[in-house]
Amino acid sequence: MKKSILCVAALMIGVVSFAQNNSDVDQTGVGNNANVNQSGHNSSDVDQEFTSNIADVDQIGDNYSKIDQKGNVGGNPASGNGNYAKVDQDGGTATRQRSTIEQQGDRNKAYATQDGEGNRSMIQQGNGMNAEDNYARVMQDGDDNRSDILQTFDNNRALVDQMGSDNRVDIDQVAGPNQTDGNFSDILQDGDNNRSTTFQQTTGGANTGSFANREYVEQHDDGNRSILSQIGDQNYSKVYQEGGVGVNTNYSDVDQSGEMNKSWVDQRAQGAITADNTA
Repeated sequence: MKKSILCVAALMIGVVSFAQNNSDVDQTGVGNNANVNQSGHNSSDVDQEFTSNIADVDQIGDNYSKIDQKGNVGGNPASGNGNYAKVDQDGGTATRQRSTIEQQGDRNKAYATQDGEGNRSMIQQGNGMNAEDNYARVMQDGDDNRSDILQTFDNNRALVDQMGSDNRVDIDQVAGPNQTDGNFSDILQDGDNNRSTTFQQTTGGANTGSFANREYVEQHDDGNRSILSQIGDQNYSKVYQEGGVGVNTNYSDVDQSGEMNKSWVDQRAQGAITADNTA
C-alpha cells in the first residue's frame, strides 16, 4: 500500500531537478486522502478504494493526471459514496495536458481545470444502479480543448466551460430506476469551431412534474455545431448560438423522442455581421 508520502517525495524530487515530477499514490482502506502538488513536466496517478476518498492534484507545466476512486456502499466495493476529486492543470508547454477522473457510485464530485495547449479531460462517474447524484465540472481555457463526460443513472449534473479554438465536448447521461428524474447538462463554448454533442435518456418522466432531462448549450463565435439527443418523456433542451462570418456558421440539431418534450433554439449573428444559421 502506497501512501501519499510518496507523492510528497516525488514533489521534492521535482523541485530539486526543476525538470521532472512523478507521483504515484495507491491506497486501500478507510478514510483515504491524497494531495499532490507538482511544478514542471508533471505526471501523477492516484488510485484509492473503499470509502471516503478525497484526491486533490495541482499541476503546472506539461501535465498528466489520472485519478481512479472507488468507495464502499452497503458492502459493495464497486459502489461509492461522496468521493471527491479535483485536478488543476496550468499550461502544457509542449502540448501535453491530460486529465482522467473515474469514480464509482453515488454523490461523487469531480472538478477539472485546464489552461493552455492540447487540453484533454475525461470524467466518468457512477456504476450502474449505484450511480446517482454525481456532479462533474470541466473548465478549459486555451488550445485544442476536448472534454468527455459519461454519467450513468439519475440526477447527475455535468457542466463544461471551454474557451479558445477547436473546442469539443461529448456528454452521455442515462437515467434509470430508484430516484429517476433525469440528468442535467450545461455547456458553454466561446471560440472558433465549437462542437457539442450530448445524449440523455430516461426511462420515465419527471417525478416532480417539471422536466426529466435538461440540456443547455451556449456557443459563441465562428463554426458552431450542436447536436442534442433526448429519449424519454418531459425532456427540455435550449440552444443559443451567436456566430461571426462564414458559411454555415451556426448549426443545431435537436432530436427528441417521447411525449411532452420541449426544445428552444436561438441563432444570431454577432453584432451587425451576417451569419449563416442552420437548425
